[in-house]
Amino acid sequence: MQVQSHKPRRTAIACIACRQSKVKCSGDEPCANCIRRSLTCQFSEANSKVLVSERYLRDLQKQAYNWQRASGVKRSWDSAFKIGDEVDEESTVHDDQVAAEVVDPQSRGSSASQGSEFTCNIWTSPFTLPSTVIKDPHKEQRNWIWLAPTSAWSLTARLMVMMTEKLDLNSTHNIPKFYLDGDIYPLAWDRATASEPFDTSGLPSVDYALYLFNIVKFHLGQMYRFFDEDTFVSQMHEFYASDAAEKASKPRFWFVQFLLVLALGNAFVSRPRNQSSPPGAKFFARAMSIMPNHTSTGKDSLLAIEALALAGLYLYAIDHREAAHVQVGHAVRIAHMEGLHTQLPEQELGTATVTRCRNLWWSLYTMDRHVSSSLGLPMTTKDSDISTLINTPSMGFHDITFSLQVRLSQMLSFILSTIYKTEKTQLGRFLEITRNILHAMAKHAEEIEKMMQISFQSSMDNVPQEMRHLILLYHQCVIVATRPLLLSVLKERLEKLGRAEEDWQKFLALPKSLISIGIKSAEKTLQILSDENGHLETFLPFDLEFTYAAALHLTMANTLYPPGTNDDTYSKSAHSILDEMIMCGNKVAEVRKDELRCIEGLFQEFAKRVQQEGLQVLTLSGRGLAEAGPDENPSQECRGQTPATEPPTFTESSAQSPSINQSLTTSVDPLDNVIGISSYEFLSIVDQIGGSEMPYVLNAGLDWMDGGAIAYPFG
Repeated sequence: MQVQSHKPRRTAIACIACRQSKVKCSGDEPCANCIRRSLTCQFSEANSKVLVSERYLRDLQKQAYNWQRASGVKRSWDSAFKIGDEVDEESTVHDDQVAAEVVDPQSRGSSASQGSEFTCNIWTSPFTLPSTVIKDPHKEQRNWIWLAPTSAWSLTARLMVMMTEKLDLNSTHNIPKFYLDGDIYPLAWDRATASEPFDTSGLPSVDYALYLFNIVKFHLGQMYRFFDEDTFVSQMHEFYASDAAEKASKPRFWFVQFLLVLALGNAFVSRPRNQSSPPGAKFFARAMSIMPNHTSTGKDSLLAIEALALAGLYLYAIDHREAAHVQVGHAVRIAHMEGLHTQLPEQELGTATVTRCRNLWWSLYTMDRHVSSSLGLPMTTKDSDISTLINTPSMGFHDITFSLQVRLSQMLSFILSTIYKTEKTQLGRFLEITRNILHAMAKHAEEIEKMMQISFQSSMDNVPQEMRHLILLYHQCVIVATRPLLLSVLKERLEKLGRAEEDWQKFLALPKSLISIGIKSAEKTLQILSDENGHLETFLPFDLEFTYAAALHLTMANTLYPPGTNDDTYSKSAHSILDEMIMCGNKVAEVRKDELRCIEGLFQEFAKRVQQEGLQVLTLSGRGLAEAGPDENPSQECRGQTPATEPPTFTESSAQSPSINQSLTTSVDPLDNVIGISSYEFLSIVDQIGGSEMPYVLNAGLDWMDGGAIAYPFG
């Protein structure tokens, strides 16, 4: 039998004495060498290595951080969404250090030098604190104008204030007037007394009234279900067939709703020119004059909610944002009193009534989030207080699109309230939050792709209005989520004007794939709105807001990252869309065009300053990766962060995903040209930002999100 010779293996664990003497240690305690030499045998505990999972390590880091936090701190809005034993969201959403470690645990070693100017941070809200206010020189409405930090409306005003200050321009240098409620469309009405008979004169014929109703139904589509069609039409026939004055008072809220439908219908079909009052103002003023000013609605509560919601929609369309917020908030509070935000019993109330309540609630929910986000105000209802379902069994196409709009509206409000809530955020934390947002957007993209493939053969030509609106809202979420990267670069470059040197390397640490995907969404938005086969909404404000947001985003992007050629196609498209709205009598679009022209002028001046001072030109290679210039070799480290020019190491889940260059330059999905950004592209970027573990998920277990049928990992 052949005896195999074995080479003696070095003991993995050695005592301190053997290690210092560089001799083999037996590994026993005490070891043979220490016994022979009569030495104290000690083993270094620091030498021991323990192999644990990355998720377990993250949990330990979060537990250590939570232990250090002072007890008794009130939970944040985000932390209300944790489920069971899930880690408290506040330890991830509100902690810069832990969130940065989730993206790159090695960055912890740089904490000792946090005071350095080269720390990788994102100016998610690059406007000074305390909040910016503008003094009203005329003081006709108020002493000052508050520019809310998260307000989409005040973004233009805040940019104008910041850029005119940093560029040392005269404060009156081509700066348009800041319009408040009623400045564009002055509107007033006299409230009728309870004893006065209702004025039913001057109403259209029943045929024309039905025509206007159908026009309103077409424009609102399935996205805003602010009236029950069968009930409304039946009562309208009764109104014209009976004593109009008597019918108008019983029920009173129905007549208010009827007048509001006439106001909206006239606004949709009329093309006013050079008129100070908005279209449909005559019927709207009559409706508001008889609107009850109390909340006790009795059995007419649903009619009251619908009427208030329609009033809020009309006011929001004519740029009376604050008044719209009051009306929508009033409707939401009446809905609270009726329990519409909860699961109502179908056996007692009937299936039709419960369905009407559910549709009305989620229409209110969407409207409230849209108006509140526009003003930068907190939402009227917290998601944790809602239990009524959005996804129900046997959902049809319209119900699915309605459900997806609700979830996209919820996501948009989450983005604004989470990413934009602080002035400065560490890059790691921002990336982790954005990664979760993009992961959720990938899920929504998959739903849209399935609907497009099944119902429309992957073409935008025959897509209904609600589907088109859904895709635009989808891109709006991407634009808003990636905008802080552009704002951060703008803030840093403005701060460096007039200085001899610039630490431009820090810009290369930003994830250029995120910047590129935001640009792509903005370009796709303008492409959809410019499509002659689609219907451009010229009264409701949504298409106007989509147009302006996309144009502003591309103005910033093309100034901060100049393309190889001077391509102003996006600007021409945006101005063309606004011109079409102006031709239809939309004075709000005229104001927005003036504001856009002013912003474009400021960025042109900024580009001239950058060129004059010889600051480094930043570019996006294929709209995907950053370049510092042909002869530059930027630093490969930024406080331990993985440089953006070299994507992070893929995890197991991303091993089969192509590089981001391939994702951004080659369309692997034919739907990519229809939707703009496919779920595949989202997931490719998600894989590059970090690992597969998601430390926090928004609303993962709220009952109303899944209805017991469909589970979504994010709002």
